[in-house]
Amino acid sequence: MGGCGVLDEPCETPEPDPPPAGDEADVVRDFVLRVWNHEWTAAENDAFLTAREAGDNTYVPLAMASALSELRTASTIRHRHDSAGAPIRSSGESDYRICVNRVHEVAQDLHLAVLDLAVAGEIVTAHITMTGVDRRADGMSNATGAFGATRPSGRPFELPITTMYRVVDGKIAEDWLLRRGEPAYGPP
Repeated sequence: MGGCGVLDEPCETPEPDPPPAGDEADVVRDFVLRVWNHEWTAAENDAFLTAREAGDNTYVPLAMASALSELRTASTIRHRHDSAGAPIRSSGESDYRICVNRVHEVAQDLHLAVLDLAVAGEIVTAHITMTGVDRRADGMSNATGAFGATRPSGRPFELPITTMYRVVDGKIAEDWLLRRGEPAYGPP
C-alpha cells in the first residue's frame, strides 16, 4: 500500500501553512526585524564602544531604542536559564537594552530568521535561526567570545532558538527563551 490514501493513491503535495496573521504575530515579526536584525553602522558601533568605556552598558542605536519603546512594555519580563540551568528572570526599563548591548559585544553581523510562528491568543511561539560571527565589537581577540567561549573564534555561527512571547495591547509583555541549541560553526 503506497502513499497515504486508500489502496495505492498517492498523497497530494501539501501546501505550506500560511504565515500566522494577527497583531500578535506582527508585533513579534516587527520586534525581531527592528531590534535583533538592526544592522549596526560604524558610527553606531563607535558610540557603543565609547559608552562601554564610560561604563554605560545600556547603549543601543536610536532606531533600536525607538523600536524597544514601541514594541515592549517598560516592565517586560524576560525568562531564561543561567549556565547551571536554574531559571532566572529579569525586567525593567533598561533590561532589553542591556541584553542587546551584551549580545552585540560578542556577536557581529547578527541576523535572526523567523522560520515559523504559532499564535494562541496572546502567546506567540517563534522558531528562529540566529546567524552571526563570533567576533567582538571592540575587535579584542584575548577577551570573552560568544556562548561562553574564552576567546572569540572569528567564525560564523548558526544557532537554533525557540522563544515564546506574550503580547498584550500590541506590546511584548513577557518572553521565554524556551530552547537554545548548540551553535554550529562554519570555517573562519
